[in-house]
Amino acid sequence: MPSRTEDLPSVVRRMNAGRMLMEGASVSAVAEALHLSTDTVRKYRSIITEGGLEALQKVSVGGRTSSLDGAALEWIAAALNGSACEHGFPTHPWTNARLRELIKMRFGVSYSRVYTWQLATNLGLGHRLSKSRK
Repeated sequence: MPSRTEDLPSVVRRMNAGRMLMEGASVSAVAEALHLSTDTVRKYRSIITEGGLEALQKVSVGGRTSSLDGAALEWIAAALNGSACEHGFPTHPWTNARLRELIKMRFGVSYSRVYTWQLATNLGLGHRLSKSRK
C-alpha cells in the first residue's frame, strides 16, 4: 500500500477525475471511465468549481491508519485477485461482506463496510467488489 497520501489509488483516481472534468468530460463519462459513482463525480465537480484542482487534492482520505501490516494487505490483494471460492465462499464474485468476513477470519479484525471498500480501493482493487450485499 502506498505510504504517501497522494499516491493512494483513491487519490490518484480522484485527481484523474478532476483533470477529466477540467478538460470538459461529462460526469457520466468520468464515472464510467474511472469506476466512480455519478454522485461522487458531481461532488468532485462542485469542489473544482469552488476551488480548483488544489481544493480537490486537499480532500481528506479520512480514517486512522490500518491495523493490518504490508504483508496482510498483500495477502488481501492476492485474495481479491482470485476467486472468492478459493476462500470457502459458494460463488466466485467478491462482495464487501465477503471481504469483511475473510479479514475477520484471517486477521481477527472487524472493519466497517465503508472502510473495507476504501481498503480494496487503496489496493487498486475496489472494482473487484461486486455491488451485491451477500
